[in-house]
Amino acid sequence: MDFKPFVFLASADRDFVQRIKDALTMHVDLNIFHSGADFKLALSKKQPQALLIDCSLPDLDAYALHQAIRDDFDTGDIYQLLLCTEAEASRDDMVADDFVVKPLADGVFLKKIALLKKTLENRQRASEQMSYAQSVAMTAMSSMGELGVVMEFMSKSFICRTIQAVGDLALKAIKQYELESIIYFTWEGDSLIAKTDNAEVLPADREHIAQLRPLGRLLEINGQLVVNFEHTTILIRQLPDDSTRCGRLRDNIAMLCEGVEARVTGLLMENDNLLKQQGIRYAVCEIRDSVANLHQRQLAYLAAGRDMIGQVTYDFEDTFLHLGLMPEVENLLISQLVTLRQRMAELWSQPGEVEAKLQSVVHALEVLAGDVSAESLLKH
Repeated sequence: MDFKPFVFLASADRDFVQRIKDALTMHVDLNIFHSGADFKLALSKKQPQALLIDCSLPDLDAYALHQAIRDDFDTGDIYQLLLCTEAEASRDDMVADDFVVKPLADGVFLKKIALLKKTLENRQRASEQMSYAQSVAMTAMSSMGELGVVMEFMSKSFICRTIQAVGDLALKAIKQYELESIIYFTWEGDSLIAKTDNAEVLPADREHIAQLRPLGRLLEINGQLVVNFEHTTILIRQLPDDSTRCGRLRDNIAMLCEGVEARVTGLLMENDNLLKQQGIRYAVCEIRDSVANLHQRQLAYLAAGRDMIGQVTYDFEDTFLHLGLMPEVENLLISQLVTLRQRMAELWSQPGEVEAKLQSVVHALEVLAGDVSAESLLKH
């Protein structure tokens, strides 16, 4: 598309204006003023890209006007081409972008206009590039800030020891995007749901999430965003209208939800491992108590066995005395009882090794079980 800059021409020389008007109109969007007053009024209402000022305007000091425009913050960047005398052009304080000395040929002036147009095209291109660069920079800064919210959540989530705490932290993070949200957790037949600022969760909210959970990982429906994971769902009720920002938020909230899911999964695994550990330690306590009881019973059985064999031997000896047996027979039977007692004593000495083993096992179980008793474990 051909570039036509918006230009003001202020000149009282109607003959000059008429000569070049048609030629200028082909190159620029031209507004012509024959008096300084009209020119100043138009300039106060709308700013052109370039000013062509004839210094011979009769109703104002054109050079003073040129200086005022240049010194004004709002108009200082407007390109100025002055039509002036050679004496005016040679002034040391001349600050115009360009000038043409009068009297001038139409061809010279048109060449100046062509140069002006090229200059303004370059300015326009530079301005567009600058605007694009600023837009990219602002987008990058916004993206970094939005990603920073996710990173901050990730770093703080590790100190959360409950699913409730993870949900509260996630809702606060999403609120930094100026968004209202609902977060829902489900695990092992249990669930938890919460809203931004602890707002009341209505039955309709639960039903809505229950309908959305089976529909996929990432959904946008009627301006709403839903992110689903195994244990976590985040629902954003109203996304912004800005499609670019909406896209960034969608990616960041999906990333945030993935972080929430990872932390919740970690907490569930930690809890499961704790329950297993407590179960193992409880079993160890039970085994320890059983082995200790077995040890005590073993000692009791040995003592009872010693007493029993002693009593049997005594009973036999007493019986022999009353039977009136021949001395040889009585001595033989008593000898056999003594041999039996000796063999039984040898057998009683062997359980001492078993007792030592049982004591070693009990000690090892005491160390493994630590200070955790069955009663304390059942309280957790």
